[in-house]
Amino acid sequence: MHHRGVEYVPMNQDPFETDPVLVRAAGYPYDITAHSFTFVRGAEAPFDSALREGRRPVIGYGSNQSPLRLRQKYGTDHEPIPVQRAWLSDHDVVYSAHFSSYGSLPAALRHVPGTRVAVAVNWLSDAELEIMHPTEVDSYDFAHLNNLELQLDGGEVLERAYAYLSFRGHVGDAGRPFSLKEVASENRQFPELGQREALSLMRDRIAPDDDLARFVRAHITDSALRDARVAELERFALPVAHAAHEVVEM
Repeated sequence: MHHRGVEYVPMNQDPFETDPVLVRAAGYPYDITAHSFTFVRGAEAPFDSALREGRRPVIGYGSNQSPLRLRQKYGTDHEPIPVQRAWLSDHDVVYSAHFSSYGSLPAALRHVPGTRVAVAVNWLSDAELEIMHPTEVDSYDFAHLNNLELQLDGGEVLERAYAYLSFRGHVGDAGRPFSLKEVASENRQFPELGQREALSLMRDRIAPDDDLARFVRAHITDSALRDARVAELERFALPVAHAAHEVVEM
């Protein structure tokens, strides 16, 4: 039955499918593509390797692989950005011990001998790095990694590249971090969780009596609460494990 002036909402409606704020939180790491592309005016265009000239290879392993997230950061008024698919040896993508301002449990790169993980290489100019840095600096160090085996789409292998490395620690259980289910890998050695599963587990640990939607909304809207929850995550986090690298001043 409908009443004039009253919106009817089905009782079984899932807020993580209908509330844009929660859709964004649970949707991380968003629309990861399986192909290389050039990011042009906020959208995908065919990949052009010639555009890499004069740019730095920056490994995107979480939402920085996603055209949607790149559009949130760069908008539609930007120079073309080459985004090249790659496989990174001896690494996996796990959960960092912090919550983002938009509610998600974000990714972290972890050195894991024997595992190979699918990533994107964002070829960024200095001007584009100036836009990227403020979106990462609260929980990540910008680092130059050495002695890599980073096989680019097309066969070229890089031994050096840049990445944002989490300094918050990694979320896990029984000494093992949790990998991101949404990120493809080979010979994965850790249990994997999807974003919503990870958020549910963090709710169980931090506020077990909370409804999940209420739990996530709370640390989106209340930055002080988010900081307190991040401190709780860090208290039980596993130490980071990084390959050889040098932190670069941002």
